[in-house]
Amino acid sequence: MNKILYSVITSILTLVIVGCAAPEAPMPAEVYDAPEQYEAVVMESEVVVSEEGYAPIEPGAGAANYSGVERLIIRNGSLSLVVLDTETALDEITDLVDELGGYVVESNVYQYQEGLQASVTLRVPAESFDAALERIRDMATEVRRESISGQDVTEEYVDLQSHLRYLEATESRLLEFLEEAEDTEAALAVYEQLQRIQADIEHVKGRIQYLEQSAAMATITLDITPDELAQPIQVGSWNPKGTAHDALQSLVRVLQFLVDAAIVIGILVIPILIVIAVPVIGLFFLVRAIARWRRARKTRQPK
Repeated sequence: MNKILYSVITSILTLVIVGCAAPEAPMPAEVYDAPEQYEAVVMESEVVVSEEGYAPIEPGAGAANYSGVERLIIRNGSLSLVVLDTETALDEITDLVDELGGYVVESNVYQYQEGLQASVTLRVPAESFDAALERIRDMATEVRRESISGQDVTEEYVDLQSHLRYLEATESRLLEFLEEAEDTEAALAVYEQLQRIQADIEHVKGRIQYLEQSAAMATITLDITPDELAQPIQVGSWNPKGTAHDALQSLVRVLQFLVDAAIVIGILVIPILIVIAVPVIGLFFLVRAIARWRRARKTRQPK
């Protein structure tokens, strides 16, 4: 009985190694081309995953079969706005986000003599993405820059679902073998592989959830400049067109970099140097003390 059990476990472990060789990347096509062992495991365990809004993949359907699957698109927008008043614009953006059921991820405000400048990152439901952009454009006196992008993650999402079914089917079989194990050695061997499979299942589920949430909520990044800061400085016929404004932004970035560098040096670099320097300095003083002791000893010896 034990020989048969060990033989079955060996076959399952072979499937586990093939299925988990590269959990970070979408599984290669050959894994989904329905090897006989894989089809047997999936069909016998009757594992079926179906997410609402997405068509499940039947065992042996192949990784390249995406027909009937709702496209999963991660949408991003970035705008540079000129507004009459930054504080008013921020209040309107906050109200808009609340109205659409989104939230503000990050908000930074910079104080200048001419007024406030701000950068805001917000997330809104994907179905409200276009409406949000239109409303935001209406708040501005000028849209200086606009960039909209979309990342299609449907292929990765479907492959992850297929890989998850594979892992869950393997988990089901390992649980059966664990119940059938007649000695401690066999049970421990199955349990060890079961833990690995369950860890991979959690990893794949986490990635699937991340893709779903990223596609469900679009990201919009805004750079907001008040009209006073946006106006070019004019001296006679000289028109730098915002050179002073760009210089101030560069200065802020340089200062931020210096502060970040000082924090890193103070928290990370200096302690490391101290840990390295203390033994070296101690060794130096020890060698010097030994050298002095030897010289003093030679001096005291009679000639």
